[in-house]
Amino acid sequence: MVKKMMIACAAAVAMMATGNPALAHHSANAEFDTQKEFTISGTLTKLENVNPHSWWYVDVKGADGKVTTWKLESLSPAGLIRQGLKVKTDLKIGGVYSYRISPDWKDPEGVKMGFMRSITVDGKEYVVVEL
Repeated sequence: MVKKMMIACAAAVAMMATGNPALAHHSANAEFDTQKEFTISGTLTKLENVNPHSWWYVDVKGADGKVTTWKLESLSPAGLIRQGLKVKTDLKIGGVYSYRISPDWKDPEGVKMGFMRSITVDGKEYVVVEL
């Protein structure tokens, strides 16, 4: 009886441990309004090229001269390479690029957020993902 109880407990723990990564991942639709799409152009100020998603920080100057920082979520480093974008050689911090994005459902104070659908570098558009 004790042996069966130990096996059942071990199986439950194993299922919980393997289920957490699936629960932690989110759909772009859950966080971003993928029905909306627009283009921003701005200066790349920071790039966190980490797994499972990279984060791009872009300063966009408005018509009034005011600068707004956008935080853009994108693919993992390997995903970007599969799309043809070599981040280490194709991009420069301080460079100005155009980004086709879907905005965040919420409008957090301070930093705007979006999901990067494509980036245009030196006139070439790299489609990151079509939603």
